[in-house]
Amino acid sequence: MEKFVIAKDFVRKVRRFNLTGRTLEFKIKPIPGGAEPVSWIRDAINQVIAKGIEGLHPEDQVAFSFCCKQFSRGEGWLKFRAARDVTYDDVWKVISDIYQSNSSGLNTETFCLGVTSVKMPAGRGKGRNYNSYNEECAKRKGIISINNKDNMCLPRALVVAIAFATKDPEMVKIRKDTGKIQRDKAIELTKNAAVTIPAAGCGIPELQQFQRHLTGFKIVVYKYGTKGRDVIFKGTEEEEAPSLNLLYHEGHYNTVTSLTSAFLCQYYCETCHIPYDHKERHRCGGTCPGCRQSPACSPATNVTCDNCKRSFRGQTCYNNHLQSLCQKIRRCEECFKVVQSDRKHTCGEIYCKICRKHASADHLCYMQPDAGKPKAEDLLFCFYDLETRQEKQLEDGSYLHEPNLCVFKQCCNTCLNTAVEICKKCGVRLQVLRCNDPISRFMEFILGQRKIFKQVVVVAHNGQAFDHQFVLNYILTATDLKPDLIMRGTKIIMMSLGNVKFLDSLNYFPLSLSKLPRAFGLGAGFKKGYFPYLFNTTANTNYVGPLPPVEYYDPDNMKEDDRIKFLEWYEQNKTDTFDMQKDLVAYCISDVEILTAACLKFRQQMIETGNVCPFTEACTIASTCNKVYRRNFLQPNTIGIIPKGGYRWRDNQSKVAIQWLVWMEKEQNINIVCAAKQQEARVAGVKVDGYCAETNQVFEFHGCYYHGCPACFKNGRDEPLRDDPTQTLNTRYEATVAKTERLRDLGHHLIQIWECEFRRQLQQNAEICSYVENHPLLVNTPLNPRDAFFGGRTGNTYEYYKCKDGEKIKYVDVCSLYPWVCKYGKFPTGHPKVYVGEECPPAINNVEGLIKCKILPPQNLYHPILPAKMNNKLMFVLCRTCGEKMNQGKCHHHTEEERALTGTWVIDEVKKALEMGYRMLKVHEVWSYEIDQFDKATKKGGLFTSMMNKFVAVKQQASGWPQHCRTDEEKNRYIEEFLEREDVKLEFAEIVENPGLRSLAKLILNSFWGKLGQRENQPKTAIVRTPAEFFNMLSNPAICVTTALPVNEDVLIVNYEHRDESYDPLTTVNVTIAAYVTTQARLKLYSYLEKLGDRVLYYDTDSVIYVSREGEWDVPTGSCLGEMTDELEGYGAGSHIKEFVSGGPKNYAYKFFAAKDNEEKVTCKVKGISLNYAASQLVNFDRIKEMILSPTEPVYIAAKNICRTKEHEVVTREETKIYKPLSTKRCFLDDHSSYPYGHKRCRTE
Repeated sequence: MEKFVIAKDFVRKVRRFNLTGRTLEFKIKPIPGGAEPVSWIRDAINQVIAKGIEGLHPEDQVAFSFCCKQFSRGEGWLKFRAARDVTYDDVWKVISDIYQSNSSGLNTETFCLGVTSVKMPAGRGKGRNYNSYNEECAKRKGIISINNKDNMCLPRALVVAIAFATKDPEMVKIRKDTGKIQRDKAIELTKNAAVTIPAAGCGIPELQQFQRHLTGFKIVVYKYGTKGRDVIFKGTEEEEAPSLNLLYHEGHYNTVTSLTSAFLCQYYCETCHIPYDHKERHRCGGTCPGCRQSPACSPATNVTCDNCKRSFRGQTCYNNHLQSLCQKIRRCEECFKVVQSDRKHTCGEIYCKICRKHASADHLCYMQPDAGKPKAEDLLFCFYDLETRQEKQLEDGSYLHEPNLCVFKQCCNTCLNTAVEICKKCGVRLQVLRCNDPISRFMEFILGQRKIFKQVVVVAHNGQAFDHQFVLNYILTATDLKPDLIMRGTKIIMMSLGNVKFLDSLNYFPLSLSKLPRAFGLGAGFKKGYFPYLFNTTANTNYVGPLPPVEYYDPDNMKEDDRIKFLEWYEQNKTDTFDMQKDLVAYCISDVEILTAACLKFRQQMIETGNVCPFTEACTIASTCNKVYRRNFLQPNTIGIIPKGGYRWRDNQSKVAIQWLVWMEKEQNINIVCAAKQQEARVAGVKVDGYCAETNQVFEFHGCYYHGCPACFKNGRDEPLRDDPTQTLNTRYEATVAKTERLRDLGHHLIQIWECEFRRQLQQNAEICSYVENHPLLVNTPLNPRDAFFGGRTGNTYEYYKCKDGEKIKYVDVCSLYPWVCKYGKFPTGHPKVYVGEECPPAINNVEGLIKCKILPPQNLYHPILPAKMNNKLMFVLCRTCGEKMNQGKCHHHTEEERALTGTWVIDEVKKALEMGYRMLKVHEVWSYEIDQFDKATKKGGLFTSMMNKFVAVKQQASGWPQHCRTDEEKNRYIEEFLEREDVKLEFAEIVENPGLRSLAKLILNSFWGKLGQRENQPKTAIVRTPAEFFNMLSNPAICVTTALPVNEDVLIVNYEHRDESYDPLTTVNVTIAAYVTTQARLKLYSYLEKLGDRVLYYDTDSVIYVSREGEWDVPTGSCLGEMTDELEGYGAGSHIKEFVSGGPKNYAYKFFAAKDNEEKVTCKVKGISLNYAASQLVNFDRIKEMILSPTEPVYIAAKNICRTKEHEVVTREETKIYKPLSTKRCFLDDHSSYPYGHKRCRTE
């Protein structure tokens, strides 16, 4: 019985890419009485998955997405994999994770399961009767049709191609299959190549097997209908090997005997796959990996040069290299690496891009100081804004935004600081494009400027979510350009087209455009006005008359205070004449002028204070601040770059290599020396992966990327590699082959395996998989420093509290918490000493760094200390099992195994935990660092103190003189007091009010450290325009394709990630330091929570809301860095909260007395809901209070939001958000108080 109901089943196919997208919109049927809910839901999901993948071939690549309109955190994804490798458990895990993070009821909502499948090229039986294909093959003299009724079209096509290439005298018989000779030879070829033909026909895996067997030939498969431009498969880069050319269409292979005839051209280049008619106009880059001449030499007898020690493809190739190459490059006889002869070579050394010097391959890197400076030569800035109509309604009811106005202002290095209207270099500075398609004209202009200027920087405010989306959509649909993209979901963080860069000013200063004039002190001449954007329609193009009705300004979508100001303005100006054409342009020009002035002032101040141009040298405020630090403050050899994979395995052997070695030990019952056990294994001076002296066996595990696997990497084998430009895949493979030959020559028994082959064994052999995953060397995975990087502590301890007599509720927050941590906190420097297991220090009191351990919390602590990630939330619990299950009842878990936490933390946090009653059970690993911290007595030290001091001074000086400083004496006393309090010397002459500079300093102080914790293996986005490129990405072992979205029949947007083995560590990241920042911030907050105990109502990173009672300790307040400040001070001394309500983290409201106005006011904040006027009528203090005190139905908030589609179109869509209080981080009682999960005083009412 089906346990679900399908509401919609939508299918979209993109035949050029063999891609099918299927969306199943479904609802789970009601759970019958007596049924186990989780089992019922899981069975229903499994049934939906089975329906989604029905009809797929085992070799098809398939990816899944799962979402629900009510989910606040978007979709969950399962990356592409072969259909045969899909397990229900994998999909169920994605669904469970996304469900838990959104905390909604699985049996009450409508869900979408997206199934994206790609039919990898596979041939099986007779070609389908598509007239265009069959007739064209019959007409072309260069195409031989394979007429078969079995599933052997690929081997049949190959034997025909071989007969043609070798001029077999029986060619005609083979072609016509006289006497079944074609069939017999196909069967023989299949047997000799050890290929098993799948029932559904042959695909790329079988092509690879045939290619490995047919070593003297090169199999090339072309896709029908692309005139030879789309190559599905190319078996080898040996360009002169006789080609076996095949044509593929709809599951069938034919043989191509003439490429020019098949593709209707005079000439065809087999190197770059281009048909052309004029030989003299075609240039090709195909080169021979041996002699480096073009075209590539044909493989022949191997010839080795005694001088350079390299091997060549026969005598001709050898002779070619003697002319110019022999004296330039050589192969090292010791390490087998191909190197340049005129450069010093030391075995085991590489050129390190991070350290910018040659160093040993296993050396440790440091973050490098930046010695650069901003460049302004041949630089053009372009600031633009769009106005759009939203008249066209789409099928889903949303309205498409279509630009009808573009205003841009350009500023080059010549006119940057002038007010001229026409620049001699860049021309008319302010331009207005008023038409139905301004984007195409705008892009024509921008693309023209890239030929004039070395750098072109295009900036829009909120461009990532709005303006740049139209540009990207134009690029995708109207050009053949392939921009480089840095994306966050569908938002465009940066887009590059050669020397043109598109940026979003919102990534530098997160303020609305209307707030920029005040923030940067632009003056009264810059002010964002009001415009009736809903009135911008075709019908109103030439409207002239009174102001449009008030609803066209969408006032209900404004914040309540802004709405009041707007209505006052409208009432005063409603009789003014409104000219649509004139006012639309004026409104857009005003926005562009504000943006231009703010950005240029920001840039100038950043260059003056930090010697960094934020727009040409960075793309966000975090990356800008990181460069400011590296350029001005970073000392050499101070901040270590953590090696990929950490420090545990010192030779950086991958986990999968160790898995193979431990399996070899078991299988052969021997002991293998390897990096996971000792420093290294060497045989006759050659480093090897594993060695057993007793049996004289050498074990070599060839990582596919690092050794240039010819099966996995077929294309671009002579291209310089990104991680080492001196090497190519071919030179790596050549060195691998030379090393194995050397080991054999030395008389060792060599056992070797390619990574791809062992990964297949892991998938296919459960015994191997189980053994290696549970092996002692692998079961306790190495410490991952990112596991110690937790965010701020946020949560509520009360759902509702109303002050009693003698009580007040106070709201305090730490003044500049993160700058305080960066200035006064301790930070690790250099690289750590790593201790594992029994090596770990018995006591950690005098140890600084990171620790991976198992620790048991006490059962009587009101505020637990150690953070743990559970259910996609940052939790603080006393019992692991209760926390994972969010057990709102009594804790019945008594064993250490049930209650203990295993994790990685900064040691300082564990020290505090031990002080508060936690008990250490086991230490797995410790990274022990040297520490740098500012010493207040000597005024020395501190990793970031100098930078913090500089910008604290800039911020304070730009704030101007305090009101009480009127005389020079008072001003000098103020400078002395500030020096005494903050250890920062202010300059008398520099204390001048400057809002822009103050905003800049504040941004730097708060944004500086974020880059240090950036995720290194960031998702990437590629624009794919050919099937061959797409299929190569899907079969590339170095990357994982996550999504493939068709824009149209010719273009895909492909999102992917590098696998853990193939990404490069970032030169700007040290996650251990980032973990120290957030840990010390949490400990600072805990110092207040500890003293306040159960008087705490709510806390959030740097703030506490608590009950103040006469005679009890109150949080002291001040104005210095790190001191608590009164959040309500702005409402007058004595302002305080009277009634508080919270529906969970980032979800609270309170009524407070504002002393200055002598009245009661209300504040409400709910994350995920924009509390504009309309929403605030539905979600407010009274409503949240009502829902907590007497639980009712959720509140449904409908709003028209501007959204981005996956095709990078912009639409206005009506969306409904559901609000309901949800306090799940602690165990809540009926009186709305709480205790942490696992507290021994648990009780149920």
